[in-house]
Amino acid sequence: MSGAGFGTYVLIVTAPGRYTTTTTILFSGAVGGLYLGAGLLARLRRPGNRVGLMMLLVGIGWFAEDLQISPDPVVHTVGLLVRSASSGFLVPLLLMFPDGLLRSRIDRVLAGAGYLTAFGLMPVSVLFSTSVVRNLLLVHPVDWLRQATDVVQFVMSGAVVAVLLVRWVTATRPARRVLAPLFAVGLVGGLASALDGMLGTGPSWTHTPLINIAHVSVLLLPLAFLAGVWRVRMGRTAVADLLRRMPLASEEDLRDALAKALGDSSVEVGFPAPDETGYVDSRGRTLTAAPGQQVSPLERNGRRVGVLLHDPALREDRYVLEAVVSAVALELDNQRLAAEVRAQLAEVRASRARIVEAGDEQRRRIEHDLHDGAQSRFVTALVTLRLARLQVANQPTLDQDLAELLDGIAELMGEGMDQLRDLAHGIHPAVLSETGLVAALEMIAARSPCPVRVSATAVPELPRPLAATAYFVAAEAVTNALKHAHATAIAIDVRYEDGVLRLAVADDGVGGADPDSGTGLLGLRDRVAVFDGEMTVSSVPGRGTVVSATLVTGSSGPSGSEDARPGRAASAEGEDGRG
Repeated sequence: MSGAGFGTYVLIVTAPGRYTTTTTILFSGAVGGLYLGAGLLARLRRPGNRVGLMMLLVGIGWFAEDLQISPDPVVHTVGLLVRSASSGFLVPLLLMFPDGLLRSRIDRVLAGAGYLTAFGLMPVSVLFSTSVVRNLLLVHPVDWLRQATDVVQFVMSGAVVAVLLVRWVTATRPARRVLAPLFAVGLVGGLASALDGMLGTGPSWTHTPLINIAHVSVLLLPLAFLAGVWRVRMGRTAVADLLRRMPLASEEDLRDALAKALGDSSVEVGFPAPDETGYVDSRGRTLTAAPGQQVSPLERNGRRVGVLLHDPALREDRYVLEAVVSAVALELDNQRLAAEVRAQLAEVRASRARIVEAGDEQRRRIEHDLHDGAQSRFVTALVTLRLARLQVANQPTLDQDLAELLDGIAELMGEGMDQLRDLAHGIHPAVLSETGLVAALEMIAARSPCPVRVSATAVPELPRPLAATAYFVAAEAVTNALKHAHATAIAIDVRYEDGVLRLAVADDGVGGADPDSGTGLLGLRDRVAVFDGEMTVSSVPGRGTVVSATLVTGSSGPSGSEDARPGRAASAEGEDGRG
């Protein structure tokens, strides 16, 4: 507000003294006002950055320079003392943009020279310079002094232009994106001022266009700053697009998306190393910051989840950088949580698979113990009983009651052996381990009281738990069809292709089966899920039931032939309905 008030005062007191070779009130007010406005905006956005303060001082200095236009000798003389005030602040402004720091010794020397020229050399030269309006501080006129000051200003302008050119050539892409508007205007204005000083400021056909270019550049410089602010808003739009694209598929996708959104091809995301002693990049290589790279920690709920390596120029808009850092931290934390969930899910699946395998192993042991233990003893006892029956029959006097008793015991033992064999087969059919899944399904068909047709493509040797799962799905579906659906025909279809086993059991029963009503298929669904498979039941009243199961075997095998074992029929159907 003070700067604006001072500028208004200057425009009022200098209005009567303006003439054709001076700037107009409109131009002076526009330049000073733009510097004050842009400086205020910069101070509000980044209070700790001196760029905003310097722009405010350039605006105030610009108005102060116009005091020399006043026809009042006192005001005019004061204006002569500060006739280069805006240049004194403009030189360090160009050198310290955009971070507000003079980063090298050359920058500090040039900034100091700018201050010394504007507020040391130029005020001293007033003692020896004449002007249109009376100079109250004139001691003795020195004609060559103006040319000397012009040379000094020319050298200063040339040095600033050289430093800006070197900085542009060596700048990274993000830095150039920030510097481009201001550097372009500054270089043009600096070159115009330097040429005007070199060619002289007296009457010349070059003086007017060069000084106009310099004035226009001074006018455009705060506008260039505002253009930079607009580019920052565009940068925020790119970051918003990045946020909408998350979550990303992979760590490499995250790095590429960040590079595109920030316009920084050097950006890298550091992920915690497996040994938790550092960070690695998306390719798993140890990550270290390159010279000049900025390292921003990525934290989530007080826990560091990674680091972001980027060009220091991205710090110039802390809002964008903070948004990116927060978004990447959220993404990495989500990836960590997702990885933990996947690991837990994998452990659950592995645990379920171990339970299924352990159950199948116990089934095989029980079947083996029944076959080689109890069943063999039943056979021995039955043979012994039949030998005893023969001895009784060979005796001279046949004891009919004893013979009938022995025959009854033999018949009961035969039935018991059959039941024991059925029990062992239901626990785990030996044929499944010996000859494979298709043969076991054909045994189901052979033992069924109604016709069962088995059709199968070539099925390779399957993992035991998977083969057992497919077998028990088929066995349970056939049992349900016989007990509940009153089926008269059943079809079992097995297909294997590209590591996937597909099993379907269809019947012509009454339909209307509810898979959730305790038909025995509920437990098999969980078992099928162990192999990343799926089991479905389609049952329309009056149109039969189809039980389908898809199991992922994890390997490819032969497919396409009509039978898994050459020489064996692919279907088994008994002539009397029992096989």
